[in-house]
Amino acid sequence: MALRLFTVLCFTALVQLLGLQITAEQYPDVEIHITVQDKISNEHVQGNYKTLMRPGGILLGAMKRLTECNQDFKYNVTYNNDYGYYLEKVNGVAGNDADHTYWQILSNSSGKLDPTNVGVGCYIPKAYETIVFNFTKW
Repeated sequence: MALRLFTVLCFTALVQLLGLQITAEQYPDVEIHITVQDKISNEHVQGNYKTLMRPGGILLGAMKRLTECNQDFKYNVTYNNDYGYYLEKVNGVAGNDADHTYWQILSNSSGKLDPTNVGVGCYIPKAYETIVFNFTKW
């Protein structure tokens, strides 16, 4: 992750140093997939969605774009000064401390579903990656 960020920053600095202009047409939007699932009761609204996002953009931006074009997908996040954005609710279902439930964020970027090491405000999906919001217990 740090190496990826370093590469992006170096590239940006080089582009600015050379006075080049990069337009959105040179780097078209990429598609990602978002799956919502409930591992606890399977009663809640589940779904599969796809959306477009800017290359190198964060997951939260892709989620915002998805809500603009799909009324079925809804979410709430809260912001913590120390940890950033926390995914609190998806499609009307909220995690609950008393029930020990939360929305786990999984990614298939490695070929299998693994928890992301950062939240929606920092995670940078790859093109055609599937992100799974999994309602589960801790």
